[in-house]
Amino acid sequence: MSDGPAAQSPWQTVTIRRIEKRTPRVTSFFIEPSRPFAYRAGQHVDVRLTAPDGYQAGRSYSIASAPEAGETIELAIERLDDGEVSPFFHDIAAVGDEVELRGPLGGHFVWSDGDGGPLLLVGGGSGVVPLMAMIRHRAARRSAVPVALVFSARGWDELIFRDELFGLDDRRDGF
Repeated sequence: MSDGPAAQSPWQTVTIRRIEKRTPRVTSFFIEPSRPFAYRAGQHVDVRLTAPDGYQAGRSYSIASAPEAGETIELAIERLDDGEVSPFFHDIAAVGDEVELRGPLGGHFVWSDGDGGPLLLVGGGSGVVPLMAMIRHRAARRSAVPVALVFSARGWDELIFRDELFGLDDRRDGF
């Protein structure tokens, strides 16, 4: 019996190449897959950690980078104090570490510049991550599709990608 698209996407090893703090609770991990990895803006991946005793924990994370970003994929991971996976990334993971990844997954909430628009993107907190992939994809393609983003956060310092979003707005190109 098949598990759907996940069953068709084998696990692969990825290496953490860079780590960038985004907000007090969100950090971006830039990972490099061991095999070619093509995806659409809005898709996500499953990440699996395996402890020395064989225990495994997994979590799904949206991809923040645009498909045009090259070989490195950005995952913006929010720390959940009671989580099994996010504390590992925030407290232990280091550049050069390897984890397992499966994907890309999901195809119902994706966008490509060829899909047209206008777009109204609405998200809160870390829910902005797949929207950011779409916004970055639009910018990379120099698309003229009008896009409006409604983004909610607990406070000013919790606005993930804040400076980048203001920079995109400053371009006055329909975003």
